[in-house]
Amino acid sequence: MRLNTFTNLLIMSVLSLGLAEVAQADMKWVETINQYCPTLCQKTDYKFAVPGGINPKATKARGSESVYYVCATNIAFAGWRIGYNIDYNEQRCYTGFRGGETWGEHYLCLCTDKEMPPLPADGTGYIKRR
Repeated sequence: MRLNTFTNLLIMSVLSLGLAEVAQADMKWVETINQYCPTLCQKTDYKFAVPGGINPKATKARGSESVYYVCATNIAFAGWRIGYNIDYNEQRCYTGFRGGETWGEHYLCLCTDKEMPPLPADGTGYIKRR
């Protein structure tokens, strides 16, 4: 039993090493109507919108990155759903609903006190794939 407990503690300690930097960031949901999440977050104590990823099609078409920012909206009072806020439709939070994509104009932006890079557009994310 002691070996099992020790092994579990060791595994948890090793796993938490990779999350140390992210775990130190403080985050808060901030309510808005029709605002771009980075602009809204800059007006708070948290300063930065939490990025989700990069839209590769927009990057290719425009020559500049379009970052998805994490938001949540309550479509048809069916409960809060995670979605994204992006620069070329910055007054909406898009989310999946009833088999399609829809948007809300009243939503929450996820803000943080630490700047974070967006997930890479190549689909690898922060997790190394084999």
